[in-house]
Amino acid sequence: MKKVRIGLAGAGFIAKIHMAAFREISEIVEVVGVCASRIENAQKFAQQYGIPKAYKDIYELCASPEIDVIDVCVPTNLHDVVILEAAKNGKHVICEKPLTGYFGEDRPEDEEVGKLDKKHMFDFVKRKVDEIEKKLKESGIKFMYAENLVYAPAVLKIKEMIKAAKPFVYELRAECSHSGSHAAYSRRWRTSGGGSLMRLGSHPIAVVLDIKHHEGLVRDGKPIRPVAVYAETDTLTKSPYAQKCQQYVVTGWEDVEDWSVLLIEFEDKSRAVVFSNDVSLGGVKNWLQLHTSKGLLVANITPNNSLIAYAPEGTVWKDVYIAEKLETSAGYSFPSPDEFWTRGYPQEMRDFVMSVIENRDPVSGFDLAKETALVIYAGYLSAQEGKKVSILE
Repeated sequence: MKKVRIGLAGAGFIAKIHMAAFREISEIVEVVGVCASRIENAQKFAQQYGIPKAYKDIYELCASPEIDVIDVCVPTNLHDVVILEAAKNGKHVICEKPLTGYFGEDRPEDEEVGKLDKKHMFDFVKRKVDEIEKKLKESGIKFMYAENLVYAPAVLKIKEMIKAAKPFVYELRAECSHSGSHAAYSRRWRTSGGGSLMRLGSHPIAVVLDIKHHEGLVRDGKPIRPVAVYAETDTLTKSPYAQKCQQYVVTGWEDVEDWSVLLIEFEDKSRAVVFSNDVSLGGVKNWLQLHTSKGLLVANITPNNSLIAYAPEGTVWKDVYIAEKLETSAGYSFPSPDEFWTRGYPQEMRDFVMSVIENRDPVSGFDLAKETALVIYAGYLSAQEGKKVSILE
């Protein structure tokens, strides 16, 4: 079988995770090129991972005849640029979450983006999403949305059980939270497109949307769509009470939130509640609950108790990796035997590569990416207005 040739746009944290996933499926894929914001970073990454060529920029990468698929691992504010350049050159696209956002592109550089009207943001993002969709359709390329939790084994099992029982899913609850990103870009709306709702909420939002799509397809032959959103957001670390206390979570957020709760209303009158925050100690929380007409389903993706460890102090396990964002390995902890497999990274990349080889749609595609982006920014508008917002308005 001819291997699918990948070009990585970006050489940061998520590119390393994607490389680990590609190595799990090396029989069908080969990473042949990489670019970064600085050529020396691309060259260093290429040397580290045995990638044949480092490209000077995304334009050279996307134009290369040696590449079949562009894997978008750049910061979110650059997703549009890479996606459109790949489409122009007829390259399939793998795009890390979320699809896009509002970054103050139409405002002066010195303006604090997070304080701008969220209706303007919502409308701006809708136009961007429509433009991306148009260009993708014109090019005929495949768009693969890298939402790894859609491919998490626990989520796949839930979908299998829904297919068997064909229940009505009354309510879904989901969360992605941790103690905060240390990346500088995350502090400012102009570079992150939002705070915890954008960076973390995109994961559980996509999962609940995907499950409702799946429920509708297996029971009635058509996906169940979201129609409205109600949300609240805040920056809890800026509370005067928090300021008086020692804070073990990340602080220093500029114009973005560190806490959010989102309620999604679907066209079948079911609901989903999504929690996402940067004020949660103890490692990354990824969990999902489904309350259905025929049963209850609970997925503890991370952490889970497949392995339990105890240590009287943090030096006992030395340099052994325990779990992402865990502050200490002292006391009880839940070491993940294979955290990236549990969270679906190798599985998503296998599906993407096979969708190119077999010329079929991926499980996670543009519709999910689009709806996730619209739900997020409808959420920001709802939090500003203090009322439910229609996604379709």
